[in-house]
Amino acid sequence: MISTRAEAGCLGCSLSTEVRNRVLIHYTEEWNSESDLIRQLRSDRFGALAELMEHSTEYPTVEFDLQGATRGIDYAEEIRGVL
Repeated sequence: MISTRAEAGCLGCSLSTEVRNRVLIHYTEEWNSESDLIRQLRSDRFGALAELMEHSTEYPTVEFDLQGATRGIDYAEEIRGVL
């Protein structure tokens, strides 16, 4: 998170946990513009984060709140050319 906060266009990021019947991890990044977000989605850092998510015991919920729409992991796949 420290290196993410230092990235150009990063408005902030946070991490929180919730412990109930299972442990939930909430990780949030906020970017100044969609072009800043796209640059991050193409980065090695996001690739490493995506790999962590792929190895989770349950598939995570991923949301990208864009101007006028909320998208799921398909948005990152489009940007990274995975589709």
